[in-house]
Parts: sequence; structure tokens; C-alpha cells
Amino acid sequence: MTKLMNESELIHPEMIELRRKMLGLSQKELALRVSITQGTLSKIEQGLKPITDEQINLFSSALECPKSLFFQKSRLYGGPLSATPMYRKKASISVKVLDKLVAEINIRIIHLRKLLEFIDFEPEYIFPQYDLDDYDGNVEEIAKNVRKAWHLPSGPIKNIISALERAGCIVMDCDMESTGLSGVSYYISGLPPLIFINKNQSQDRYRFTLAHELGHLVMHRIPTPTMEEEADRFAAEFLMPASDIKSDLKEMTIEKAAYLKPFWRASMGSLIYRAKTLKTTNAGQDNYLWRQMSARGYRINEPVTIEILGERPTLITAILNYMKNELDYDLEDIAKTLFLSSKEIEQLYNLKPNKPTFRIVN
Repeated sequence: MTKLMNESELIHPEMIELRRKMLGLSQKELALRVSITQGTLSKIEQGLKPITDEQINLFSSALECPKSLFFQKSRLYGGPLSATPMYRKKASISVKVLDKLVAEINIRIIHLRKLLEFIDFEPEYIFPQYDLDDYDGNVEEIAKNVRKAWHLPSGPIKNIISALERAGCIVMDCDMESTGLSGVSYYISGLPPLIFINKNQSQDRYRFTLAHELGHLVMHRIPTPTMEEEADRFAAEFLMPASDIKSDLKEMTIEKAAYLKPFWRASMGSLIYRAKTLKTTNAGQDNYLWRQMSARGYRINEPVTIEILGERPTLITAILNYMKNELDYDLEDIAKTLFLSSKEIEQLYNLKPNKPTFRIVN
């Protein structure tokens, strides 16, 4: 006779801890919600104390999620490689705030694994990887090669997300405002390259962050002291190739930077900095330009705004719409599949129709 397992025997206690951190709750706060001591909760989360079926229901209510989330067995990931130096720089940010972001990212990774079961994912281009040592540290050459591999035309990249998605990279908008981070990236075995980006930033910063994280994914496997500077150099060459932009940066002025901003879809500050690195301005001219930027308040608020022009992630939305329109899943079905409430799924993935940039194979 087959023994039926109690729900308590199916629980993966680390999922309770993950959900708690995603909601920004301390152990003390959650323990109060479920009427147990903090010590008991600590032992439950560490798998040292069994949980009762009644407590499962209490945790489900307190953590505002279906209890099915607690039954999921999934490897959990710490802070991403690309965020390691930023964690040090953002020392004023509490561990609780960073834990909340990492917990949300883990939930999104669990969701992605589930969503990819519904489609055959066929990127149009390969996602290249390079060893910096093979290029004697020439980051710019690697950026050029990525553009070539993806058949990108010369000049500005009008939609960097489209380029990333065609190469199989999954981009997810997140609310990282409280962390002060712009974006993070992951390369996880069995999954496409992942970029989680702060949606609450200007479009020029949004684009540069995407290119910066692309640099990490393409070049970096272990943290190094120079990885952030290398990713910045990669982003600059990827978005503003020297061979294409150098002539535009001659005789640079504040007015010219403002004029070039919407064409190159890059900030005035990055254009001025690019002029310096490409030696179209000397040290004196560069200092004068930055004094002008400060005097006019442009370092905080630049005068020209870059329009979004559809430059937002489409892949996750496309999969969810495919489930709704082709597989007849309603929002409640999707929420059950992803182990959260329908309201939270709507908030996390902004469920609006979007044209997919990849091919779904039936």
C-alpha cells in the first residue's frame, strides 16, 4: 500500500525564508504573524524543526501566497557576480533591503524555469562569451565582436533590448529603487543569460546599464577588481563605437551634447566622457564642460529626455500572453502555475500585450 505523505513532509523550509525576505519581513515580524516564537521560526527555516499542517496554512496566510510555493524544490542563488563590487559601494544599504531584492530575483528565476516549460526557446543569434586574456585586455575589441556577431548596423543601437532578446537574453524589469542599484546579471547553467534591471531610471541610464550587464555576461566568470571599469568600457564601445561616433564628438559643447543625446540615445554626461576617452577634448576642455554641466544643474537633471520608443522587455510578457491566448490560461491559472496571487503576478510582470521578438515552436 502506498503511503500518502502529509503536506508537512513536502515542505521545503528554505522557501518560507525566501518568501519572508521577499516581503521584507524580519523573523520576529513573521513569528508574530503566525503566533510562534522567533526561535521556533528560525529552527523551521533551517529545517531543524518539523512544521505542522496547521502552521503551513498560517504561513500561507501570513506570507500572502499559496502554500504550493513552500512545496517547490529549487536551488537558490545569492547576490550576482556583477553586483559584488556594488554591494561594497552601497554599504549604507541594509542587508534586509539587499536580501529582499535577491529573494525577488530567486522567485523570478523559479518562475522562468516554469515558463520555459511552455515553449521551445530558439534565439536568432548566439550569445558569445570571450576571455579577456585572449584579447590582451582589449575590451573594446570584444564589444566590436559582439556587434558583429549580432549583425548590428553601424551607428546607434535603436533598441538594445531587441538585440539582447534576439540573442536569447532574458531581461526583466524590477523595482530596485530602494537598493540604489541599476541592474544585475546572472549566468546560470540550464537557463538563458539573465539581466534584472531597475525600471525606475532614465532611459539613457537604463540603456547603459543593459550594455554594462551585457559586458559582464560576455566577459566575466569570476569577480575581479577591474570588472566594473571593464563593463563600463564595453558599454561605451557597444553603444557608441569609436569608429562611428568620434567625428560627432569634435568641438564638443554643452549644446552639442544635448543635440547628440536623442540621436545616440545616450546621456549628455556619457557623450562628454566619451569625447574625453577618444581624445576629441583635452583635459582643460573636459573640465570646462563638466563645470558647465554642474552650473546648469545638468548633472542631476539633463534637459533632453530620451523617449522609450518600445525599448522594454518582451519575452516574459510574450510567454504569458501565449499561455493566455493560445493555451487558454486565465490569470488565476497563471498565478497557480507561478505560486503567487494573481494580483502579485500582475504587478511583477505588468501583463500587457507585447509583440514577441523570438519564435515559439509548437
